[in-house]
Amino acid sequence: MTDAVDLPVRVRDALTAAFGDAREAIRSGDTETARECTEKASRMLQHKGPPSPLKEQLKHGLAAVERTVADEPLVASEYLRLMKQLLGE
Repeated sequence: MTDAVDLPVRVRDALTAAFGDAREAIRSGDTETARECTEKASRMLQHKGPPSPLKEQLKHGLAAVERTVADEPLVASEYLRLMKQLLGE
């Protein structure tokens, strides 16, 4: 969790919200909204996230969500849950 502390609060909060929104969208079967949320999180992470192992873990998780959201929504949802956990939620 120490890496999460290195993220600006605004970025950490926005990522946490985006992961939660994406997870809720997946649970309701709305893969398009889930993709929009993860794309927003990915852009924010790319532009606002300082280089760190956490950033690399989140990038990996976001790529996994993109790959699995349509065919394996439970897997995508679990990735999102774990990413929120990494951010301290």
